[in-house]
Parts: sequence; structure tokens; C-alpha cells
Amino acid sequence: MNKLVSALISTAALLLAFPGIAHAAPNPADLEFTTSSPYREYDNNVARFTGQVDYSTSTFAWALKLTVATQRVVYGSMSCRTTIGGISGYSDNHSDIPPDYLLHSSVRIDRGRWYKLRSRCDFKVLTDTGMQPGNVETAVDFVAR
Repeated sequence: MNKLVSALISTAALLLAFPGIAHAAPNPADLEFTTSSPYREYDNNVARFTGQVDYSTSTFAWALKLTVATQRVVYGSMSCRTTIGGISGYSDNHSDIPPDYLLHSSVRIDRGRWYKLRSRCDFKVLTDTGMQPGNVETAVDFVAR
């Protein structure tokens, strides 16, 4: 099983069982884009990530959406923040969004350089002891060759 899938499944299971417990960030997936393969998808039990590089403009476009199973544990709205390590000042922030929201953005990148996309969505989870904080994190390292 892929490292990211394992980490995200573990994180989701941990959050559902013990929503208030802090946890480590997931191990990142490694995605390589090339001119012959400029589009990549990555699915797991928590979210679906897609990315595409437009080599004529050096633009990286990405999208992330929580799976239906993950959406079902979110009570009310959520807030999400995405950063890309290697791009100074880049962040994509959304507050008060529905659980089925498609996070997406684009940014110019340099070929041959690895970047670290990190996304975290915070929300409330209704448990048998009441409302508790919960979150999911996604980690994708990528390069355009």
C-alpha cells in the first residue's frame, strides 16, 4: 500500500476514533510530471488529488476534493489551507466552505525542481461525546521534468 494512502487512512481512522488527538502529517506521495504525461491523479480513502502541468506556460494546476466518506464525517462547514513549499508566499485559503468543495489553484513553477504541496482542512466532527475538532491533511511532493 502506498505510503500516503496508509498515512491518510491512519489519520482518518485516528480522527474518527479520537478526534481531539494530535497526529503527525502524512508521508507525501511523489508525483512526476513530464511532457508526455502532464496530468496525474491520485486517489485514496480521504481525498482525490489531480495535477496538471502546462509546459508552454510552466503553470501547475491542482485540485483536491475530499471523498464522500470523508465528507460524511464533517459537521457543518470547514476551513482549508494549502501551501506549496518552494514557492515563496504561496497559499490558497478557504474558510466556511462545504465538505464537497473542490479546492483548486494554479501557480507557475520551474522544471526540474521538487515542490511540497501541503493541504489541511479543519472541521467539526459529531461524536458520542459531542462536537469535537477534526482535520485531514494531504501531502504531495511533485516535480515537472
